[in-house]
Formats: sequence, C-alpha cells, structure tokens
Amino acid sequence: SASLSAVSSFVIIYIVLRSETKLSSIYHRIMFAMSIADILGSVAIALTTLPMPNHLLNEEDNDFMWLLERRIGNTLTCNSQGFFQVSGSVVMFVYNGSLCIYYACVIAFEME
Repeated sequence: SASLSAVSSFVIIYIVLRSETKLSSIYHRIMFAMSIADILGSVAIALTTLPMPNHLLNEEDNDFMWLLERRIGNTLTCNSQGFFQVSGSVVMFVYNGSLCIYYACVIAFEME
C-alpha cells in the first residue's frame, strides 16, 4: 500500500509538472507539495523493518528470529525513518486540509 501511494504521488507530480500551468495554479502547488510529503511518508513506511537496528532483540528469542534477518540499519536510520514517516504524514494532512479550504473558497465564495 505504501509503495502504491508513493508511485501514485510520483504520477501526480509528473502530471502537474507536464501541465500547461505547471506550478502557477494554487491547486497544482498544493497537490505538488502534498505529493512530496506523501512520498516521504510512504517510502518510510515501505521500508518496514529494514532501517531498524539488529541489536534490539536477543538472539535467544526464537519467536522473533524472522525480524532479525530483515534488519540492516542502526539507530540513526531507525530515527530517520520515524522522522520521515511522522513528518511526511503530518505535512500531507496539513496540505489536505489546505486543499479543503481551497475548494471551500472556490465553491462557496466563488474565489479563483
């Protein structure tokens, strides 16, 4: 799901940058920024356990051995993943709210 979201956001960026108005439209700027934020959050989610440090679990705990095989990161990569996941998601929701406000102004107040 996260990979599909990132690919879809890349498609939106491609469509916005290939359009005639490019980033001169408020709508295109909001969609562009929301797609960038979504890519950051989605890629962090798609990486799942890869950036996690390998030393967090005891090797004697056989129930979680499958997790140890999928961890190749360290503390810095784990913290970076958390930062990009949270900040990308929060920024995307903020831009989604601004898109709602934009449409409310366009439709209800007939602004352009």
